[in-house]
Formats: sequence, C-alpha cells, structure tokens
Amino acid sequence: MNKQSKMKVIIVLAAFSWVCASCFAGADTRTEKARTVAAGSLEMTLQAGDGGIQVTSLVNLEDKAELLAQERAPLFELVVRNSKGEEVRVSSEKGWTRTAMNESEGGVVLIWENCPDAGLEAFRVTVKAVPNSAVHSWEWHLETEGTVGETRLEDVVFPQIALNEIASGGGVLYPDGPGVLIHDLWTQDLQKWQRYGGGWCSMQFMTAFAAPRENRPAPGVYYAMHDPMGSTKEIVLQSKAATRTVKFFFEHPIPNQVPPTNAYVLPGKAVWGLFQGDWFDAAQRYKAWVKSEAKWWPQLGEGGRADTPLWMRELCAWAQTGGAPQEVVAQVKAFAEFLDLPVGFHWYNWHQIPFDNDYPHYFPVKEGFAEAVRELQDANVFVMPYINGRLWDTRDKGAEDGEFTRVALPAVAKMEDGAPFVESYGSKESDGSPVKLGVMCPTTALWQNKVKEIVLRLQNEYGVKGVYIDQVAAATPVLCMDPAHGHPLAGGSWWNTGYWTLLDALRRDMAEDRMITTECNGEPFVNRFDGYLTWHWQTDGQVPAFPAVYGGAIQMFGRSYGGGDTRDLALRMKAAQQLVYGEQIGWLAPSIAMTPENGPFFKQMVQLRWLLRRYFYEGEMLRPPRLVGDIPRVKADWQWNGEHWVTTDAVLTGAWTLPHEGKSVLIFANVSDAPLTATLDLHLAGGAEGKTMAVTVLRDKTTPPEIFTIENGVLSPLTLPARAAVAWEFSGTVRSR
Repeated sequence: MNKQSKMKVIIVLAAFSWVCASCFAGADTRTEKARTVAAGSLEMTLQAGDGGIQVTSLVNLEDKAELLAQERAPLFELVVRNSKGEEVRVSSEKGWTRTAMNESEGGVVLIWENCPDAGLEAFRVTVKAVPNSAVHSWEWHLETEGTVGETRLEDVVFPQIALNEIASGGGVLYPDGPGVLIHDLWTQDLQKWQRYGGGWCSMQFMTAFAAPRENRPAPGVYYAMHDPMGSTKEIVLQSKAATRTVKFFFEHPIPNQVPPTNAYVLPGKAVWGLFQGDWFDAAQRYKAWVKSEAKWWPQLGEGGRADTPLWMRELCAWAQTGGAPQEVVAQVKAFAEFLDLPVGFHWYNWHQIPFDNDYPHYFPVKEGFAEAVRELQDANVFVMPYINGRLWDTRDKGAEDGEFTRVALPAVAKMEDGAPFVESYGSKESDGSPVKLGVMCPTTALWQNKVKEIVLRLQNEYGVKGVYIDQVAAATPVLCMDPAHGHPLAGGSWWNTGYWTLLDALRRDMAEDRMITTECNGEPFVNRFDGYLTWHWQTDGQVPAFPAVYGGAIQMFGRSYGGGDTRDLALRMKAAQQLVYGEQIGWLAPSIAMTPENGPFFKQMVQLRWLLRRYFYEGEMLRPPRLVGDIPRVKADWQWNGEHWVTTDAVLTGAWTLPHEGKSVLIFANVSDAPLTATLDLHLAGGAEGKTMAVTVLRDKTTPPEIFTIENGVLSPLTLPARAAVAWEFSGTVRSR
C-alpha cells in the first residue's frame, strides 16, 4: 500500500470514527455532542453526555425567547420494579452505557441502551422527534424493548418539559372539568395530578400563554398527547415558586406488566408546539386533532348528531330529585309548567333498594313508577332514572353476600394479588358498616350484559326516554390485573374499548327516540353517550375549553345547586355560566327554581336558551366576546363539598355559530343586582371594516325580538339590566378582541 492509499484509509477511518462518536456519544462519557434542530419557529437543542441525553434548550425563534426553565426536567423517566420488588426510577439524563443521536429528514432519533444500575442490561429506549414546521411543533414517539429477567417496567413518564416564566399576565390551562385557568402559577407551589379519562382530567392537553401585547396575540406553548384511543395515563402539572418553574408531563402505566415483557410503544404521539393566542386557540388546535383522529368524535350532520333524539338535543332545563312517585310527580310537573317548555327529570331512588346499596339489583321498582313515568312524559317531562354503570355491592342482599361472590367476583377488576378493587361512598349497610362496592371490569361479558339488561328493561318495560349510567365518564380506569379477563394487564386503552363494546351493543338495541347519559365529561365516551352530567363544573377560574372542543358533539347538562348565605347569587352565576357555555340549564330541585328570588332569572335563562337551542346542537363555540369597561366581579359560595367560593365577572359572555347558515350569536348575562354598561370590540371575520350589520336582540319567549344596526369594527355600546340576559344574533362569523 502506497502512502497516498494509506492516507485515504486513515481519512475514511477517521470519518467513520466521527460518525460513530456522533451516533453513540455516550460510549465515551468525556465526549459531549449537541444537535440544534428546528420545527418552524420552535428550535430545540439536544445534548449527549454523562451517560444520557438532555433537551438543553427550547427557543421561540420569533421572539428569540428561551422557553425552558433553568431547573430542567429529564425528557423521560422509567419506573422500574427490580427482582427485589423495589421501585427504581431511571432518567434519560444519566446511567446509560450507550446513547445515540441520529438525524434524518424524518426527524431526530435518540437511543438509550443498557442501564445496569436499574437491572436493565439488555434494554433499549428509542425516541423519535418529528418536526411539523407548518404548526411549529415537535411530535414525540417512544418505544422500549428488552426482557430483563424479573425486572419489570411499570410506568413511562414522557415527555417532560419544565417551562420558565413565559406566561406573564397570561395563564396556564389544566383540563379539569371544562378547563381551569390558573394565573401567576410561577409564583405558587401547586400540583395537579389526575388520571386521564375522568371528569377531573377530561382532555389530553395543557397550555401556557402570555398576555396579549399591543393588540396582538401573545405566544403560547401547546402541550398534548394525541392518543386516538385515549389510553390510561396520568396528566400532571407542577409548579415551584422557588425556581419559577412550571412542569408538564404524562405518566403512562404500561400494558402487559405481568409477566414482564418490557416492550412498550407510546400510543399516538406527544406534541410540543408554539401558537399565538390563549386557551381558546389551544383548544381549537386540540379540536382539529380530535376531529381528524380521535376514536370518539361523533358523526355530525347539519342538524347535529342524528343518533341523539331531537328532543334531547333541544332540551333546555333539568330537574333533579328522588323518591316515590307521590313525592316527585307533582313538583316536577309544576317545574315544567313554570318554565313553559319541555324539561328533563333526573330521577333518583326510584328503586326499592337504598342509594349506593345492593347494586345492581334495581328491580322491583317502587309502586306506581310505571304510571308516574307515563304521567310525566304526557306532561312534556322526559324521565331519566339513575343507575350505576360501574359498581356491584359486595353485600348485595341487605347485609348478606347474595350474588357478589357467587356471580360477580370473577368479573370484578383485580389487583395484582388477586384482591378486588373496592370503593365506598358513605352509604351504610343495615348493620351500620360502610357499603363496599366492587369495581366491575368493563371488558367482561357479565358486566356488559348486566348494564345492557338494566337499561333496556327501564326503556322498554317502563317507557323511560333516557337512562343515566353513573360514573362511566367520571371515575378513572383502574389497572386490572386479572388475566382471566383477556385484556392487557394494567395500562393501555382496554378500559375504554371495554365500555365502547358495551355501549355500542346497547345503542344498537335501543329505540331511536331513547338516549343515555353519564356523569362528568371524560372525553373518550363522547360518541357513545348523548349527554354528560357536568355537575362538577364548580371550580374558581374555569373556562369553557371543553365546550370549545365538543360543543355540538354532545349535550352537556347540570350543575350542583347548593345552599348557603349567597345561594341566590350562586344560582344566577351557575345558570348564566351554563347558558354561555352551551349547557342545558339546571339539574336542581324544582322548588329552588320556582322561588320569587330565583324564578324570574332562571326562567329567562332557560327560555333564552330555547330560542338559541340550535346553536348548541348544530353549531360550535366561538371565542367568548370581551367587554371593554368597568365590569365588576362577583363572588359567591357555590357549596361544593362544603363552603366553596367562586368569583366571576358580573357579566358572563359567550359566542356560538351555525357555520352552515352563516349565522352567529353573542350572549351576555348580567348576574349582578345593578344594570351595567360596557362596550364590545366586535369584528366580523373577513368582513370589511365599517360595514353596517343588522343585529336581532333576543331575550325570552314572550318578548318580541328587536333589530338594530351596528358598525363592524367599531366599539359598540351595550347596556344590560340587572339580573337579565340578552343575545345578539346576526349574519357572519364573529371574532372578538
């Protein structure tokens, strides 16, 4: 070999060594390699070294602003149980004998291999970050592989992001109920840690955004799981005042934990993205994904959901009470007569067994139930009795174990040691001991058939128009470990698919004019139910993020109306909020709504909703309009689990559109005791500035509509009487600044 050839070989070998060093930077812990990559305006820097890989920078290139906090979070953590039964947490930042960063046109591929300290000597984690430059986002994928003796992978915490103080004057949205907006979070120590799929963690996204700057939207960070099956996961928000840090992460319990396979593929994709705007804009981004990929988005036509009866889509008010027919019929009929509209009646304790006791043995019914149903429905009252869709009493024959052990136990969700999941809710057995209720596994044929049997019997034998199936969209999945059930053990999407199978079979056998509802608003069941009981939307700082995504896709109804010294103001706040959020109003004892103090306001809210009802089942929510002026704040005790103070603007606002008709409506409800005046900065989307538009003013069934004109793009005066609401209807799609 001549000298020139030897040099060529040396150069090739050197080049090969550089490639290997760049791909496996962790092979030599003294070597650190960094990669900076961008997805539109979202630039990310990755650093390899010290046996791991870190995301060291996340920059908004438009503002040249660093988004990550100084106290950074590892990209992932693995929760591992070793052969001794000890829990070990493994970070993406250290402990791995080999790491790799490979760049390609499809994104960046990150690899971690062999973590001996955790007993993961033959284990690999592969993460792929895919840029979506059109929407300034990184889409994250993760896989694990490798069976390592008795070591078991239990949870994957991914992806984690710790944000610096980017939301000055803005806020952070957590998907609790309708969505809760938290201000000044960087100055607080706060943790929200909820299992997704229930009403207290209803959607798979969070967001942080700053206040608008000089009449233009501020930048925000969109953080989401786009998981079309809605797999079980924890959705976590943590803030730390000392370091001015807010952290977002998802924790995924993996399926097939026993025996430990340790092979896991992240369902769907995680998203980090930039956007301009606030919580409403983030909700629209999430909505676009839901409509295109989520397995629970319903089929919608111009009339809304054809699989939901028209009477349910049009319903405007709900009564809620319980007891024997002679105790409820007269007062519910009076409620319907007072409102002069069809109403729904949620009937509790229609059965002979006590509440939360002896489930699921609801039959026989109380004497006169069938006759009462006919009488009420002849009076324009749609009856919806209560059943539980999740629980079986462990002593289901008074104080005795009647059928639980003999019939139900094989279908109860189990812990790893075989013990059943059991819950208590304050009800008592006849001997004074707490009622213990077994959580049924929705994948089992026994439970699927039992729920279907109860619902169809109520609808077909007793003629009820609807059945309320408690807890399904409220309570979170449990990690059932019973191998006899045939589903993956622990995590995954099987909890949802079990209920989907149950509900699909039920809906196939229901008459066309019947419906079913459930508690709260966990999103994976939107297309299987006709209504969600949103009674838990009671939180200070809540915003209608859920209606912004699902308005028109499912009917939402009900708030818990309590007592207390401020009960009348609380009622007005709740009813007004229900109106602007697009909910069916009420879910209260009929007597409360018909008092002299509350009746006129409540009736007007319901009748105004009736005039606008098509917007809420054929249309979709627009950004709530912003009023300019000195709008006072009001505060009342909403009586949620005791004393519970909530503050809102005295004027609550909403906006909805019928896209197929090119019409929109703005809603304003003054809940205070004084008339209020403000101005509205109103613009028609795509409309010429200065163009005059006609506005129809709606108030209730008996007040004739008024028509006036305003100039598009000009601040419009608005005067609202005390304790009253008004709607402005016009042609076009509105945008409010």
